[in-house]
Amino acid sequence: MIDKQRRIMRIPLPVPLIREMDAIILQEVGGYVTRAEFIVDAIQERILELTIGDEEDAGAPRPVNQAVEQAEQDEVVASGVSAMASGAMTPMHPLLAQTRIQVPARGFAIEDHPVRPDGVALFGLHNRDYPSLWALARLAVAAGDQPVPIESYYTQVLLDAWKFGALLLALEKQSGPKRTALFPTNIQKEKAAEAAFRTFAIGDYRTDSGQVPATHGPLFEWRVAAVKETSDGLQIGVTSEGWDLLGAIDGISVDEPHPPSIARSFFDHLARNSGADWEGFVEIFNAIGSEGANRQQVLKHFAEVWSDWTENEVSTNAAGYVARAREWGLLEPKQTEGRYQLTQLGLEQLTTNMTGAI
Repeated sequence: MIDKQRRIMRIPLPVPLIREMDAIILQEVGGYVTRAEFIVDAIQERILELTIGDEEDAGAPRPVNQAVEQAEQDEVVASGVSAMASGAMTPMHPLLAQTRIQVPARGFAIEDHPVRPDGVALFGLHNRDYPSLWALARLAVAAGDQPVPIESYYTQVLLDAWKFGALLLALEKQSGPKRTALFPTNIQKEKAAEAAFRTFAIGDYRTDSGQVPATHGPLFEWRVAAVKETSDGLQIGVTSEGWDLLGAIDGISVDEPHPPSIARSFFDHLARNSGADWEGFVEIFNAIGSEGANRQQVLKHFAEVWSDWTENEVSTNAAGYVARAREWGLLEPKQTEGRYQLTQLGLEQLTTNMTGAI
């Protein structure tokens, strides 16, 4: 029987790329069983990345000066080595040490804000939480004394994110594991990279006529940042809950998995302040359980829980929560016989959720 919703395509692919894809499938990373599954997911995520935000032409890409780019990375490496030699860092990779989030002293908390977040599970392209916590720490520095114009914050945090992305690229070259998830690093796709970081690492807002601004994305869904209309326009600041969370994650780095003590504090925050996002983690626990589950079983479970999601949304969002669960040490880094397995921390959270302790 012919499947009218599918077509066979003959597309030439570079042999090295095919080998890398096959290696990932054979290592059972991500739960892919076939090349078709892998390629379809890659295409879907690329389409989503390129179609977010507005559709204005950004113009010609900024020219890349390879010599300058390399010099910037060399400077990043040199600064890390210097700090290590001076004893300012603990004995870990010097660049990795620079990714520790340094939280400023508790400052101004934006109150009396009519926050109107969407109240939904986070979209799958939000596949790491560290970038959002990093962006929250930047907001704490900028708005430590008073809220700041929201577009000024976006402008500055994106500039900082590019610089931080360069540090992470240098770290990847030296240490191996991928560290740059969500951070903008590809200057040839500058607009798309910045839109993805703004949308999926921070969150965004929209203004409806006669209504308070509506917000979406991690910082708003987590209730750690809020916007407020003022005589000077829309401003953003850190909430009391945001300062509490920052205090709990102080010192966290891009290294994965994050420490269990910090993970528990983060989960507690989500359970108390962001029920829709926490539900995504809960359903990962429920889908995998103590016996483990393969990718198709996880997708089937998500499709049953969120019956209004399209097949594409189920695949993308499930992948996002799987990646975040691994980031926090809830899932084993690799599958066992094609099945995801909860770690001891994951089993602890499964039991805690079943008993209603959170």
